[in-house]
Amino acid sequence: MKLLNKIVVITGAARGLGLETARKLKRQGATVIGIDRLEPHTALNFDAYYLLDLCDRERLDEAAASILERFGDIDILVNNAGVLTLERGETGVNDDVRRALEVNLLAPWQLTSRFLPALLRKRGKVVNVSSLFALVNAPYVAAYATSKRAMSAYSDVLRMQYPGQLDVVTVFPGFIDTAIHDPAERVGLSVKRLVSFKRGERVLLSLEEKLDDASNGLVRACTQQGLRNRGLTFLGSVAMYTARWLPSLVDAFISLRLRRLSKAGQLSLKPELID
Repeated sequence: MKLLNKIVVITGAARGLGLETARKLKRQGATVIGIDRLEPHTALNFDAYYLLDLCDRERLDEAAASILERFGDIDILVNNAGVLTLERGETGVNDDVRRALEVNLLAPWQLTSRFLPALLRKRGKVVNVSSLFALVNAPYVAAYATSKRAMSAYSDVLRMQYPGQLDVVTVFPGFIDTAIHDPAERVGLSVKRLVSFKRGERVLLSLEEKLDDASNGLVRACTQQGLRNRGLTFLGSVAMYTARWLPSLVDAFISLRLRRLSKAGQLSLKPELID
C-alpha cells in the first residue's frame, strides 16, 4: 500500500513510537491525524490533532465523528496508545487496573468500531500495537499483559469477521527505551537490564529495539498487506515466534535471568513500592 494521500489515524501520537511513526508517515505523503492526552513532544505538522483522554468514551466518539466529517473515510487506523501499570498478586481491580484495560484494550475496540464502516468501504487496515509482554511473562505486569494479550485476540476475531474486506495486523514491540517503562524502573524491574546480556561492562547482545528501527517496523505494518502478527524488528519477530512456540522454555529462561541478575545485584525488585 502506498501511503501518498492515505488518511491515517494514530493514537498515542505525542511521544515515543507513535510520534516517530507519525513523522515517517507524513514524510511518505500520508494525511496523519493524531490522538493523545498530551501535546506532541516535538513540533510535527499533524493534519489534525485531538487532545483527549482515551478513557473519555464520549469525547472519543466525538473525535471519531469529527475526523470522518472533516476527512471522509480513513484508510488506516493505528491503535498505538498504551499504559503500563504494576500490580502485586494481592492487588484487586483498582482504578489503575481499570485504566490500563480501558486504554490498552477497550478504547482501541471502541475507536475501531466507530471507524469500521469507513475502513470497510476503503478496504482499509487496522494496526493494533500489542507487546511482547502479551507473550513473554514477567512479574507485576498483570493488567498490561492481560490487556495486550486480549488485544491480539481482538485482532484475530476482527480479521476472521471481515476476510478480504479489512486487513488487520497485530505488532508486538519488544523493549523500546521510552517513558512507558518508567513505572517498572521505579520498582527495580529494569527491562533494559533484562534484555541486555553483558560480560563485565561489555554488551554481548541487546534485544532492545531502537526507536528508529521500531518505527520503521510500524510503518511497514501500515504499508504491507497480510502480515497478521509481526515483531517490529527482526529480533523482535524471532522473540515473538519463540514465545509463541516454546512458552515453557521462555518462562524458564526469564525466571533464570531474573534470579541471576538479582543474585548479582544487577536487579533489585522492590514490590513494596508498588501502590
